[in-house]
Amino acid sequence: MSYGAYQSNEMKDKLVFIRFIVILALLLFAVPLSDCNAQRNATRKAEKELFGKSRRSKPFEEGKAKGAAAKAMKEQEKKEAARDREDEKQLKELRKQHYEKQSLETRERMDNNSRSTEAKYKVKRQKQRKEQKKPELGKPEQPRPEKVKAKPKTKDPKKQPELKQQKRKAKAKLKDPKKQPKHKQHKIKKY
Repeated sequence: MSYGAYQSNEMKDKLVFIRFIVILALLLFAVPLSDCNAQRNATRKAEKELFGKSRRSKPFEEGKAKGAAAKAMKEQEKKEAARDREDEKQLKELRKQHYEKQSLETRERMDNNSRSTEAKYKVKRQKQRKEQKKPELGKPEQPRPEKVKAKPKTKDPKKQPELKQQKRKAKAKLKDPKKQPKHKQHKIKKY
């Protein structure tokens, strides 16, 4: 093999290697971009399905229908309100008939009951208003444990002098500041 043929083979190998690198680089940069575009298109389609023509348009406001739907909803609300009024009228008529059927004594008792319940509800509402205006922010009181008594009740004559001495020592400490116990100071460790 001649030197010229060796160089041409070497050049061919270099060219193949360079072509391979260029194709690899194109694949690396081109494939992810196409995937991203596909993903963008998918999100746009989803947004169009959810929100309408484009993503810039305002999303549908709940409770506010437009056009014929809004008109139908208003008519339905009017019909429901009319039905509610009719139901209330019928209930009042039934109560009135029921009341008229009762004897005089029963009517008086019913009136008294209604007055008393109204008074109770009035008091209850006033109490609730007061609590709402001034809520108690303090902690709830908890049951306290019984305190241990300082002087035990002993009838043993031997122990009584000791108790008296203890009392005298306690009083002396309170009166004389020199006899107060000294507080120990802890040493601070240096690291």
